[in-house]
Amino acid sequence: MSLRTAKDWNQFLLRLFIAFGFWEVISVPLRSLLFSRFYYDPAYKSFFQSVGMILWVGPIMADLIQVFFLGILVRLSKDSLPVGIVGGLIVAVSFSLAAYVGPAISILNFINVLPSMIVWLWVFSQFLLTLISSLILAYTPDEEF
Repeated sequence: MSLRTAKDWNQFLLRLFIAFGFWEVISVPLRSLLFSRFYYDPAYKSFFQSVGMILWVGPIMADLIQVFFLGILVRLSKDSLPVGIVGGLIVAVSFSLAAYVGPAISILNFINVLPSMIVWLWVFSQFLLTLISSLILAYTPDEEF
């Protein structure tokens, strides 16, 4: 499926913003829950920035860019993917392996700066967010409008 007509762009942008909305609503509590053990650990006090010092435009723009390119990937491969949830699962697993697991293994093997638990929690949180957004982006209703 290509993005040639205004109808295609409208459908793509609608799904993109729905996926981005779910991503943002889930990401902040999920990140806080997964990393709360490290926020209050005195050994990692200098590793994390306090919540009041975070310039929130950065994480929101990073999430928007990530969901946008995931949406482009799903849109370009939609014809060759199975329909519905199975297609979303295939995209989420393959994208997560390439974008998160591979770099995490490389980082943990080459440098010893990051604690491995933090890296794997980040990989898990990114996988969950990618799974939710790719399921939304790959969903095809029975009737096209």
